Amino acid sequence: MSNHKLFLLPVFILVTFICRAQDNRIPALPPGLEIKVVQPPQPVISGGHPMYCYEIHLTNFSPGALLITKLEAQDAKAGITLKVLEGNDLSARLYSPAQKAAAAILPPGNVSIVFLEYSLAGNAVPAEITHRVSFRNNGGDTTNTFTITGAVTQPATGPVIALGAPLRGGPWTAVYDPAWARGHRRVIFVKDGVARIPGRFAIDFVKLDSTGKFARGNEDTITNWHGYGATVLAVADGIVSTVRTDFPESSVISHHHGYAAHLATGNYISLKIAENTYVFYEHLQPGSIVVKAGQRVKKGTPIAQLGFTGQSTGPHLHLHVASADAPLGAEGLPFVFEQFTVSGAIPDFNEFGKQPYRQLSQPLRAEFPLSNSVISFP
Repeated sequence: MSNHKLFLLPVFILVTFICRAQDNRIPALPPGLEIKVVQPPQPVISGGHPMYCYEIHLTNFSPGALLITKLEAQDAKAGITLKVLEGNDLSARLYSPAQKAAAAILPPGNVSIVFLEYSLAGNAVPAEITHRVSFRNNGGDTTNTFTITGAVTQPATGPVIALGAPLRGGPWTAVYDPAWARGHRRVIFVKDGVARIPGRFAIDFVKLDSTGKFARGNEDTITNWHGYGATVLAVADGIVSTVRTDFPESSVISHHHGYAAHLATGNYISLKIAENTYVFYEHLQPGSIVVKAGQRVKKGTPIAQLGFTGQSTGPHLHLHVASADAPLGAEGLPFVFEQFTVSGAIPDFNEFGKQPYRQLSQPLRAEFPLSNSVISFP
């Protein structure tokens, strides 16, 4: 009996060794990274080309951290690469609610959002856009690069919302930049258990003079700003849905009260111009709103005056279009202006208000203004 046990022991060791060797030859499953598009894009013409603006959510279901190294958007049918993000370009477009920096590193259980904006030559809209994400483990085995394809989305092809002028004349700077970390494009609000980006296409309008300055004399005095008190217009026929008029206004910027995000609008008007389509006008001057909820208005009708209320660093008109009558609880929708003239551009926004802008004169129709362009309305 003793000899039998001695015979079985080496056989058991040999079998175990063979099984382990076979296990080592089985390729490991790639880390669990989910990629998805939550809000399908609808292209708008900007700068003469269709612009696509949307987000990809990356969720790490792996036990370890992942390093995102590359993202590609492709025309699924034609197999053409539409956009590639990697290196610093990718890092600049990544946002992680759990981290203030190094968003390319995605800890287990965390979400990162890739903010995509790109323009395409020609007017053909891809039937489907698919995405390829490359990544590595950020600990342990960092040599293997994994690539997954998914996040298939079908761009919307219906008519784009066309708006009339929200203001008269100009020049007005269309202030926005998708790359700003705290710009409207990047601010996510969660309401009723749903995360949304109301300001996906929001524009802040600041008036300039011919020398590129936004104020005469002391910039701290709001009445010195060229746009302060300008007449705000209905951009389409519609019904006034909501009006808020209870915000006070500081006469100087340095004494302005700091408002939390849920009070960012200041005095505002929401105008329903179609089903599930609302135009928001924010930061309006106290006592200037001349319309009431339920009132029908025609395009071009004066409705208020530009002011300095709510969360603002200076007098301007905030304008965006959303899917519901909720400043923070709706998705921002794309739109174009029926007509405007490009008067110039601000090449370096750090110099905004300090030097003349680059002069241009280009009439445009049915376009969304380029980032920080200087425009005039009829």
